[in-house]
Amino acid sequence: MKKITVFILILAALPVLAQKIVAPPSAVSSNKTDETKNSSDFYQEAYDFYQDENYDKALQKINLAIKQDKRNLDFYDLKCYILIKLKRNKEIIETSTQAINLNPNDAKFYEIRGNTYYFDFEPEKALQDYRKMISLDQSNDRYYNNYLKLLNEKRLDQEMIDLYPIFAKALPQIKENPDNKFLHDVYFYFSLPFERAKNYEKAKALLTEAITQKNTGSMYYNNRGLIYQETGDLKLALRDLDKAIEIKSDEPTYYENRFSIYFQAKDYENARKDLLKILALGNNDPYIYANLGNTYQMQGKSKEAVENYEIALIKDPKNTSVITNAAYGYFELDNTTKAKSYFEKALALDPKEIDILIGLAVMYNKEKDKDQQTKILSRIAQETSYKPSKNLLKELMKAHYIYTEKFQKAWVKLF
Repeated sequence: MKKITVFILILAALPVLAQKIVAPPSAVSSNKTDETKNSSDFYQEAYDFYQDENYDKALQKINLAIKQDKRNLDFYDLKCYILIKLKRNKEIIETSTQAINLNPNDAKFYEIRGNTYYFDFEPEKALQDYRKMISLDQSNDRYYNNYLKLLNEKRLDQEMIDLYPIFAKALPQIKENPDNKFLHDVYFYFSLPFERAKNYEKAKALLTEAITQKNTGSMYYNNRGLIYQETGDLKLALRDLDKAIEIKSDEPTYYENRFSIYFQAKDYENARKDLLKILALGNNDPYIYANLGNTYQMQGKSKEAVENYEIALIKDPKNTSVITNAAYGYFELDNTTKAKSYFEKALALDPKEIDILIGLAVMYNKEKDKDQQTKILSRIAQETSYKPSKNLLKELMKAHYIYTEKFQKAWVKLF
């Protein structure tokens, strides 16, 4: 049977892009009528209405301010945020573009327009604005957060890696800003391309920085734990996944990842418990039952293994790996008829899979069907990269296959 396949799951850090509102000067009371008010009066009134969440009134007042003074960027800034609250994306883009035309070197309007393009599902336009934004201001952690989020979604890993030295150079200035609130996620995002490039030491260092900035970030512990697992340090991997679960105990992904660590460490009982927890949390995908079957099989509980393989097959009836593993389970239960039937079903779906061919060869030998056994052994030699021999299973077990002592003894009998 095949060992479990483990996928490293990377979580997105933020569900939305960050925005920041810039307040106008302090309010000044005024008894003026609209006819005698100046642009600053309208601006202040607009802000007051904004604070009171009366966005339609705020928009009326800021439009009056802009009508009197079309070159004041603060007016366009406030108008953009009023429009954001009103969800008028087209007008946000128009207003921020007007501000950019007045001052092409003001990074915040590229951020506002870029964010709006992002939420309008125009990532290429958003990316152009983010690139310009960062070229104008490298000292704003929020800018990096939004830019990196989009780069990660588009898997522009080299651009992310190339951006890191710029960020590192600006880091002292970023840290001096008391308003920096996104450094933890910036470090997190920077870790992702390094992890995908298998630069694990750099990725771990960046995730450790993220944890230093925010030690309640469960996803940071999750990802660092998976890197520890990838590099073979299962003790540290388990420690980080334990911490992720301590912080967010209702996240099935964390239990899935900890299960894979337990399974790799051959702690099958704890692996089993994590899979049952995943089911309790409402994730009943077929691969959960398939993994539960594998875990029971490794505990020598073939009856329970087969039961879970069958549940997985109800949900995913053409999954050759599950069909094959179920066949091995039936072999362990001495149900040769069922085992052979499942191996043959799997072979029809994947005629060159070595694991299926080996299983069938043993089944035909048990039935003393030498002609079929010889044909299968011949197919192994002709259609795979392996040669039938007593030691073939030992060779396969160095890769991603597992065979019980009972099956190994049955295989040796063929020779």
